[in-house]
Amino acid sequence: MAFSRALPLVLIAAASCGPIAATTVIDDAEVALARAHATDGAKYALYETTLADLYLAKAKEEQGHARYAEARTLATDAVRYAELATKKAAERRTSDSAPAPTATIQHGPEPTATPPPAATPPPVVAPPPPAGIPPAPTPAPANPPPPTPKP
Repeated sequence: MAFSRALPLVLIAAASCGPIAATTVIDDAEVALARAHATDGAKYALYETTLADLYLAKAKEEQGHARYAEARTLATDAVRYAELATKKAAERRTSDSAPAPTATIQHGPEPTATPPPAATPPPVVAPPPPAGIPPAPTPAPANPPPPTPKP
């Protein structure tokens, strides 16, 4: 009798573990990411900080779709990258020999003001019929005009 009363409570507790576990890891990822940003992770560990940001955003999205296992996995990766960003940023801030990475964007040549005009293809001309064969009759129009009334 006591088992039958406890069973629904056990089932409810087991069903709520997914959301609770995912939320806990997402909260941990937010704290780790805040720590990475506080140590200038975006400046000294750009790759890791960006990955942590993206993994956390995706974890929140998956949590919103009730995919708690995926959300937890993504949030765990976000924590890992945020901690790595914090560590790298702290190391690079203290060492003067390792400058912060810089990105150089190379652009192609500027397009011309007006593009050259496109060449017009020559008109398609049907070959003449072989000698001794009369030309094919011209087909009648699909919708012939209505007859004109006589006055």
